[in-house]
Amino acid sequence: MPDIEDGKVRSELLLQHKAFIGECHIFDGSSLLLPHKLLLPKTELVSLLKNQVVKLTIEFISELSPNSPDCLRYYNILFRRILKQMNLKQVGRNYYNKQEATEFFDHKLVIWPGYVTSILEYETSITLCADVNHKLLRMQTAYDLITGLRDPQTRKEDVEQVSKELIGSIVFTLYNNKTYRVDAINWEDNPRTKFKKSGGAEITFVDYYREQYNTEVTDLTQPLLISKGKWKKSQQDTPHKPIMLVPELCYLTGLSDKMRKDYRVMRDLALHMRLDPERRQHELRKLMNTIQTNREVQRELQLWDLKFDTNFVSFSGRILKEVRIFQGRRAFDSHPQFADWSRETRSGPLLNVKSLDHWLILYPTRNYGAASSLVQSLRKVTPTMGTAMREAKMLEVSDTVQSYTTVLENHVSSKTQMVLCVLSSEKKDLYDGIKQYLCVKCPTPSQCVVARTLDKPQTLMTIATKIAQQMNCKMGGALWKVETGLQNAMFIGIDCFHDTVNRRKSIAGFVSSINQELTQWFSQCIFQESGQELVNGLKTCLEAALKLWCKHNQFLPQAIIVYRDGVGDGQLQALMDHEVPQIESSLRSVYPKDSGCTPVYRAEVGCCAAAFTLKAL
Repeated sequence: MPDIEDGKVRSELLLQHKAFIGECHIFDGSSLLLPHKLLLPKTELVSLLKNQVVKLTIEFISELSPNSPDCLRYYNILFRRILKQMNLKQVGRNYYNKQEATEFFDHKLVIWPGYVTSILEYETSITLCADVNHKLLRMQTAYDLITGLRDPQTRKEDVEQVSKELIGSIVFTLYNNKTYRVDAINWEDNPRTKFKKSGGAEITFVDYYREQYNTEVTDLTQPLLISKGKWKKSQQDTPHKPIMLVPELCYLTGLSDKMRKDYRVMRDLALHMRLDPERRQHELRKLMNTIQTNREVQRELQLWDLKFDTNFVSFSGRILKEVRIFQGRRAFDSHPQFADWSRETRSGPLLNVKSLDHWLILYPTRNYGAASSLVQSLRKVTPTMGTAMREAKMLEVSDTVQSYTTVLENHVSSKTQMVLCVLSSEKKDLYDGIKQYLCVKCPTPSQCVVARTLDKPQTLMTIATKIAQQMNCKMGGALWKVETGLQNAMFIGIDCFHDTVNRRKSIAGFVSSINQELTQWFSQCIFQESGQELVNGLKTCLEAALKLWCKHNQFLPQAIIVYRDGVGDGQLQALMDHEVPQIESSLRSVYPKDSGCTPVYRAEVGCCAAAFTLKAL
């Protein structure tokens, strides 16, 4: 008391009592793990924060056995502490070695090598699962980008172009090793603008960076970048203040579109970042050697009586049964070594074919040739698939969202089965505008293709084949099926999307198969409170899915397999307590009471799957 949100400040307040709690402790901001009990079940301590008295209350909750699932969370906190002791820098969730950075001066790129780590219980023991990771930074700052877009005569920035390039991008600040998403640009303020610090004192951005990070800002007229910051569940009800950033101190991350199209850039990055198994093993062994030889790390581990094996875990890999693919009357292998069966699909009719009778093609004036070539190629590939294709209505448009939507408003009708849009470039706003109209305002199956992909005659037939296959699926057809070995089984997938930038509502997605071939699916969205991972409306979704299954098959499924993504280890029990009862309740309400069936639940946590088998009593 008073309540303090900042996890680092909370840790500093607790560490003022290191002599009392002991050197051996793990604190995550709210929970404290100690190897021994304190004298009293409830202890009150007093700390100082800038001459302000803060009262800390430590209350005993439970005693954990070494193999308790809750221990895994603390092991991961401890391992992150070890990575810091090895001088690795945290960026996001992962840790990187800045000292071993590789610089590509030709491409103005820097790569920091790093690791993704997780301590989990696998098979029969607790293991460290690690992989090599890389952080890609540009040598270009946001300020460099802004000045590069200045008009040579007027020396003024092209505000629209700068906004287009920067808004939505992720920038990296070296002074604190953090990444931010750019949500807007403040052209009114500059580094000489004053802002209020947490204590209430006012300070300019120039002075703040000089005092806090010993960093000088040179251009005092540059605009400021606005980041709305990442949403935190603990801040759900507090007013959200945006973060202001100085472009000069913000390095751009990731690859620009121009870089992605540069063969030399992609080749050089692939040679460095795509590691074969031997190189990957070498890098991970280097990590383990550092852990074994670093005195500070070993001292930390000895405090907890923990140690890592010197060797990798060795085991026999599971080889899954090869899957046969059925297309019409034909069957062929999936070629697991390459996972590519596109050649076999071209030589016969599809599993379920939809005829293309009423459809539109929209194209910009200068891309008429590309649109015509695509139509001719579609005429050649669709007969083999078994698709009857009539002439499309060709419509010319300007290269703007308004032009596309106006033409669509005038020509899309209830008879329209498909809209194919040829785009002059990979403009996100254009694609988003077309999909917004055809998905929300006037729901119609649609397919977009960039004109540049149709310019190569040698690949045009392959591209036309894939476009025809996608259009067939979007109209309700099916390309092929696989045999799962399960009879009358429904498959369900559930995941949640959290808008961490705008702090809007979270959205849970629910999909379920409605036929035995797994070629037709039911989907539904559930809007929830921001940051809410556990889903409330599952009962309604599952009941609707089961009714649709019954309508298609004339009977209810005998087994339901649920794949649930996006749940952390700490939420598994809450998930079992909250979502599983909804599913069981839904099954009881849909299946007749006299059917002699009852749901039997079995969870496979490692696979993020749960099976509900309906067995006769």
